[in-house]
Amino acid sequence: MTIEQIPNPTGPTGNSLLLDPALPFPARVAAAARAWADGGRGPAGLVDGRAFFALRCWQLAGADRGEAFDEPTLSYLRHAYDALGGHSGWDLMLRQRAVCACHGDTWRMENIEVCLGCLRYLCYQLDGPCCEGAEIAG
Repeated sequence: MTIEQIPNPTGPTGNSLLLDPALPFPARVAAAARAWADGGRGPAGLVDGRAFFALRCWQLAGADRGEAFDEPTLSYLRHAYDALGGHSGWDLMLRQRAVCACHGDTWRMENIEVCLGCLRYLCYQLDGPCCEGAEIAG
């Protein structure tokens, strides 16, 4: 038996749901929020790393457009943000460095974007869309 064949009794994690490009990003967020709530709202269902960066950039872009999030999504967003360390954790994340997939350049996270289709990091020099129909946030 391989590691991939071992059943996961805790179900999907927030990271695995957000990183899976099978659904549009808002549907991934909704699935992660539902799985987190159904799983007892524990830290295992929250996101970190690239998935959190994409989630936070998506949230901020939506807020800039005046979009309203439903209560389950808002709760999930708040808990994921708090689990990262709140403002200080987000600030620390933004000071880290990442490599853009479009040119291979290294950027501070505060200067990079993310494709909400494939969740690749992108720089401002991208010459076109990363994934057809996907939003770029960041």
